[in-house]
Amino acid sequence: MTRCLNVLPGNEYLINLIDSPGHVDFSSEVSTAVRLCDGALVVVDVVDGVCPQTHAVLRQAWLEHIRPCLVLNKIDRLILELKLTPGEACDHLMKILEQVNAITGTLFSSTVMEAASKKVNETLQQQELETSCATDQVYDWSAGLDKEDDSALYFSPNQGNVVFASAIDGWGFGINDFAVLYSKKLGINADILRTTLWGDYYLHSKSKRIFRGAQVVLILIGVRLF
Repeated sequence: MTRCLNVLPGNEYLINLIDSPGHVDFSSEVSTAVRLCDGALVVVDVVDGVCPQTHAVLRQAWLEHIRPCLVLNKIDRLILELKLTPGEACDHLMKILEQVNAITGTLFSSTVMEAASKKVNETLQQQELETSCATDQVYDWSAGLDKEDDSALYFSPNQGNVVFASAIDGWGFGINDFAVLYSKKLGINADILRTTLWGDYYLHSKSKRIFRGAQVVLILIGVRLF
C-alpha cells in the first residue's frame, strides 16, 4: 500500500506500507519485509496481550536495527467486551507495555553481553600470546550494561513510540494528540503534558499544577472513603 502525505506545505512524503501477518506461518514474510523497510509498526492485541510471535517480531526488528513503534490495537474491546473501568484499562495497558519492554530489555542485555564476551575472548587470546599464566583472572561477562544508555529503546507513550488504536473503528491516537487538546483547555504547556499524561502524575484542579504520586493520592482517597 502506498500513500502520499503532505506534512507541511510544499513537503510531500511517499510512504510504502508492507502488511505482514503476525501469524507464525508468515514468519518468512515478516523477515523479508523487515529487511526492506526503514521502520516498523508492531501491532499487539490488548485483549490477547503479548504472544510468542510478538517476541519473534521484536527480535527480528532488533536484529535488523529497526526501532519499531508499538500499536496497542482493539482498545474498544476493553470497554465493550471486558467492561473495564478507565483505571482498570490503564493498569491493563501498563502491564502489556511492561511485558513488551521486558522483551526489549532482554534483547538489549544479550547484545551488550555478547559484545562484552567477544571483547573478553579477544583479550584472552592476546594474553595467551604474551604470557601463559592468566588462568587466575576473573572477568565480568556483564560488563557494559551499566554504561550503555538504553532509555530510548523502550516503548513509552510519552516518548511518542506508542499508539492506542481501534482498527475496526478506524481511529488511533498518541499522547501528543491529547497534549495539544488539553493544553488549550487547561492552559498548560503542551510539552509538559506530553511527559506527564502517562505515568504516576495527577493534576491539582485548583492550582492547575501537575504533581507526582497519583497512586498515593488514590490510596489516601480510598482510605478516607472507607
